[in-house]
Amino acid sequence: MSAAVVPVSEIDRRIVEAHRDLGTARSVFARSPSGAAMAACQAAEARLDELLDVRFERMTASLRRHAVPAT
Repeated sequence: MSAAVVPVSEIDRRIVEAHRDLGTARSVFARSPSGAAMAACQAAEARLDELLDVRFERMTASLRRHAVPAT
């Protein structure tokens, strides 16, 4: 995913979806712990982390572009 072309609203939508997916994976693991359920949790968490990193980079890049240079 290229952060330069994906609108922030789309990143935010994907974050909400990934958070929901992580909750679902954790619920499945809580009901029936298994290696597969643990792997699903780890994958969902990694996806959420990736999206949060993209969102954070987008926010900080925007702040850097608008920063007033020191004199």
